[in-house]
Amino acid sequence: MKKVLSVVLAVVLLVTPCVIAVRGATDDAAQYPLVVVPGYSASTLVRVNNDGSEEQVWMLNLGGIGGDILEYIVPIARGIGELTFRNADRLSTIIGNEIIDLTKDIVCNPDGTSKYNIKPLLETAEESCWANIRKEYGEDSKYCFFDYVLNDMIASYDVPDSNVFSFMCDFRMGAVDCAEHLDAFIDDVLEYTGSEKVNIVSESHGGQVVATYLSLFGEKQKVHNAVLNVPALCGASLAYDLLTQEANLDELELLYFVEFAELLEEDIHWLFEAENLEFVDWIIQGILLPIFKVVGYWGSIWDFCPPEIYEEMKEKWLDPDENALLIEKSDYMHNEVMANYAENLNACQDEYGVNITIVAGTDSGCCSGWRQNSDGIISTACSTGSTCAPLDERFSDGYTQINDCGGKYKVSPDMTVDASTAFLPDDTFFFSKLYHGSEFADPNAKKLIEKALLTDTVQDVYSNTEFPQFRYSANCSHALTAEFNSSAPGYLSSDDTALVITNVSDRDYTLGIINITVDGAPLKFNLKNAGNIKPGQSVSVPFKGDVPEVSKTKINITVTYRAGGVTPLGERVFGFTLMNGEAPEYDESMPTVPTEFVNPLSDLPAGLKTLLKHMGIYNLIVMFINVFRGIIGNIFNLL
Repeated sequence: MKKVLSVVLAVVLLVTPCVIAVRGATDDAAQYPLVVVPGYSASTLVRVNNDGSEEQVWMLNLGGIGGDILEYIVPIARGIGELTFRNADRLSTIIGNEIIDLTKDIVCNPDGTSKYNIKPLLETAEESCWANIRKEYGEDSKYCFFDYVLNDMIASYDVPDSNVFSFMCDFRMGAVDCAEHLDAFIDDVLEYTGSEKVNIVSESHGGQVVATYLSLFGEKQKVHNAVLNVPALCGASLAYDLLTQEANLDELELLYFVEFAELLEEDIHWLFEAENLEFVDWIIQGILLPIFKVVGYWGSIWDFCPPEIYEEMKEKWLDPDENALLIEKSDYMHNEVMANYAENLNACQDEYGVNITIVAGTDSGCCSGWRQNSDGIISTACSTGSTCAPLDERFSDGYTQINDCGGKYKVSPDMTVDASTAFLPDDTFFFSKLYHGSEFADPNAKKLIEKALLTDTVQDVYSNTEFPQFRYSANCSHALTAEFNSSAPGYLSSDDTALVITNVSDRDYTLGIINITVDGAPLKFNLKNAGNIKPGQSVSVPFKGDVPEVSKTKINITVTYRAGGVTPLGERVFGFTLMNGEAPEYDESMPTVPTEFVNPLSDLPAGLKTLLKHMGIYNLIVMFINVFRGIIGNIFNLL
């Protein structure tokens, strides 16, 4: 691992100067043991040698990186020079060879079985108990998954470390194999603790494992609450990239992803919009085949293959004879487990008493390759079973959701997600602009997870008004969020009289609202008292004008603000759905339309728009025009 990291750091050290030069319940639920099922590759794997000794082969020590950087700096420098001629072969070869060397112990045979005797480091309940982990490996052990957030949660409900367990699995294997291991692990935990049931919290690949476990073993009724965070139920973009061998990095989306993960100001991304990082795509394209040689026979990779391309990719890569066992297992996962998630998970809830909650992110593009509405890594459709409009499009005004759901409206405020087709339509919560793995950094999502996991107060999306089905992410990178004062988050009706804006930043500076523009409704906001919103506080901004008497129609609201971060100005665009009268007639021949963000430059010729975007100044100009408009508007209000 440290060699690959050294290669990456060496690339960064050499490339960065070049880039810079281009431009400047009840609490009773908490009594149950808590099983934590982490994301992909989080489990530490060891190889058991013939003499019985064990050697760690995954999650290696990353020490000594500095020396390795020096080892690679010269050949990488040559490779970077060759990038000038659009040749990434040298860099791709260096990185590809290191990946192969790093993973030589965890390759699989063509039938999907492990070439060597590999097992998770921690297997039994006793070994995996947090109290014992801390004694054996230290208070801050990485084997206590998500302890940086779960510590506060479990302390609030007096859950001792002796009642929390980290599940490790051989993540190379398919989800069915991992689910079987989870079944045995839960039995071990119940015997170890003397309890009758467990609570489960999972993330990403862990969500796929838990959903598979519930599908196969839910009838055992050994789970009380199960929370699946950004689960990879039906696939992931990285598998799409690998199997199609088409990975084109979305640099701007990746930067958003980093901003949210590191809790940086969202508005720094415009500094990089004009950067040309095409060379990264050349490198990635060059290492896809070496990576496939390592992981191509991992069952988990095939379980991550999105259903819509599964048969095509299977025919492309797998041999009916040589890969027969791998195909058999993967076919079962796709055709029996995935295809029946809705039936099986609903049965777990209705017949077996398992309370399942899914938390998903929406309205972001994948960081590479697959162009889908997603949380940056997992498409929203794969994560939830929902029907989604194509990326950069939304459902047309008047859109009629696919399933009636008892008359409950299940279309997101941005009109991009139809949750009526979700595996669990009444138990899935959507956060717009929530990036993969950042759910604990969103205060609303974190609180939802806590209540759904450790209490019985969140039975569905209607059981607790504090947790609506749809909401905008309140990650502090956004700086602010906005909701109308009388309608559910994301919706607008004639009952509303003001827009409530909250400062979600965790910095010490206050926010001042400079301008609020509306596309789709004749609303004018009074910003007289909208300044100086301290972190964690809200301000109610009244508006004048009649709310259009129409429903199932989208409007956009752009909030321009001043702050005190790296860049003192920022904007956030919110999509709201009008729910205030008869819906327009839905044109089934045109189910989606482009997502429109009308702004002061919308009427410019297409060529000029493209030029400004290529220069990286399009959004910056829009923001400054909105600032100017806001200043003029404030002057008129004072007069």
